[in-house]
Amino acid sequence: MKMKVNVQVIKTLRDSRCYSQEQLAEMSGLSLRTVQRIEAKGVASLESIKSIAAALDIDCQQLLALDHSVHVQGSASAAAVSEHIQTPATKTDSETASAQAPQEQAAAKPKANKHSYLWSMLLVIAANGFGFWGIFDAYHGGRIDHETMSLLKNLVSLALLSSVGLLAYKGYKEGIFK
Repeated sequence: MKMKVNVQVIKTLRDSRCYSQEQLAEMSGLSLRTVQRIEAKGVASLESIKSIAAALDIDCQQLLALDHSVHVQGSASAAAVSEHIQTPATKTDSETASAQAPQEQAAAKPKANKHSYLWSMLLVIAANGFGFWGIFDAYHGGRIDHETMSLLKNLVSLALLSSVGLLAYKGYKEGIFK
């Protein structure tokens, strides 16, 4: 079943996050051609809408076109679609204010996450530092030979670099370190 989507919302959100169509396709798990078709025709399946909404970190409701027309194919009914996506009612001022509160929390979220990432990096570096200390202490105490010390030192170095690199990459992808 296909549903009309608000193409302008998708394009605006994609552009505001500096995502190309290819990046949106990758993040949503859709093909590039599917994203291009959705933006060109303004029609998408419920699963595609859910995928794009998840990639853009918004509710599915925000992607639906204002007229909410549903084109039904096969034996599916419009009632089945309404189970998955409820049409929003007219919002009062208090509902609008409460709807804006999560958006403000989402805007504040990267700041809190930045501290989490920095603490995670600090813990990874500290744990690897203790690993280095243990290796060099064992070497100087004569409990391991030079070849074993070199091997262990290289393994801990690789673990440190890959852990910090992975944390930095994840933080970059989530917009934490921009």
